[in-house]
Amino acid sequence: MAKNRFLSATGRRFVGMEQSAQEDDVQPFCFVQLADTQLGMELELDRSLSSWDHELRLMRRAAEEVNRLRPAFVIVCGDLVNEFPAEECGRKKTDEQRRAAQIRDFKEVMGTIDEDIPLVCVCGNHDIGNRPNALTIAKYKEDFGDDYFAFWCHGVKCLVVNSQLWKDDSDSLELRKTMDSWLNDELEDFEKSVPEPKRTADDQEGATSKRGQRRILMFSHIPPFCYSADEPDGYFNLNSSLRKELLPRLAGA
Repeated sequence: MAKNRFLSATGRRFVGMEQSAQEDDVQPFCFVQLADTQLGMELELDRSLSSWDHELRLMRRAAEEVNRLRPAFVIVCGDLVNEFPAEECGRKKTDEQRRAAQIRDFKEVMGTIDEDIPLVCVCGNHDIGNRPNALTIAKYKEDFGDDYFAFWCHGVKCLVVNSQLWKDDSDSLELRKTMDSWLNDELEDFEKSVPEPKRTADDQEGATSKRGQRRILMFSHIPPFCYSADEPDGYFNLNSSLRKELLPRLAGA
């Protein structure tokens, strides 16, 4: 385990959940998925508030429940805090001290999750900006480790992606290209690792059995779609052009 559990995502891997340790340890498991803890959001909704104590109480309840359930891992899928990074281009209204306090409180409460339960963090737009850049991502990595990476859990390969690079790469095109290349390599490696199925009279059945021998999960802050794979583009989903390329690739892996 990394000395700082919030920096366990390093080198595009996650300490303690490497392929060598988890790929062949196939067994049923459960995990807990959280998202949008977004400490400080209530301050924007209710100007009479002076703190995010209520949100912290809710987060403590969530941490207690994680400890009770004892999942294989817990993952927080983005918007860990509410205050945007000051390094985002064009960002005028941000309070760096408030952001630092929100990050501190997030770590303090989520740090109460038992250390033998891996805690995986995913970046969202409030963590790296609506228009992420090298500086906002570097600051995030200082606090929470890599912005995209892979890990394994009981024979299942898990991919964590930086979906904000897909949403708006105006200031981060090269970073997006690097992530896209990484993702392509990870999917190719996964496809190569799947043993060839025993062919039956029905080739489709053989293809299905091949997929059943290995599974893959992808985690992101922005989902590919909310209700339907062919839904219109919007704020809360990925662009349809990306979806058309990404979803078949993931389904076929």
